[in-house]
Amino acid sequence: MTGEKTVTGSICLFSVIFFCLATTIAPSRVKSPLGTAFWPGLILAILFVASAIHLVKLLLRKKEVEELLAREAEQNRIKEEEETGERRAFPLFLFGILISFIYIFSVSWVGFAVATPLSMGIFMFITGYRKKAMLAVVPLGTTAVFLLLFVKVTYIPLPRGFGIFRSFSLLLY
Repeated sequence: MTGEKTVTGSICLFSVIFFCLATTIAPSRVKSPLGTAFWPGLILAILFVASAIHLVKLLLRKKEVEELLAREAEQNRIKEEEETGERRAFPLFLFGILISFIYIFSVSWVGFAVATPLSMGIFMFITGYRKKAMLAVVPLGTTAVFLLLFVKVTYIPLPRGFGIFRSFSLLLY
């Protein structure tokens, strides 16, 4: 439970820091009654209040209650693992972080249309999904939906990549 207190306290701290940064956002050229810093400030204020309330609850909780909750959580985890046959594995967590970083850094070079289905397919395969048809359909379908939503509906450009990858992206959208 100490980790939960640390993370919640960090969220409080960072929300205050980012709130201070949000107040320095330059005003927009377009007249707006709310201003450019209103929404980021509002979201960060809500985040601070919610995490501060949660932190106070954590600090006021008695040690016996924490131990009881920890035991119940462990029993529930074991029961869930037995029922589903799935297990929580730290190496898979690390792999998820690694493939996320690889995706973030490669998407600008190979483009969204190539990087997204590749990283999704690799992640699905490594985490145990073995149906070959779905290993192709889910990443390609998800990429198609994102391209439709971002590029065609909201006109938000996605990275196209360089060289042959750019040509492929231009062929698609």
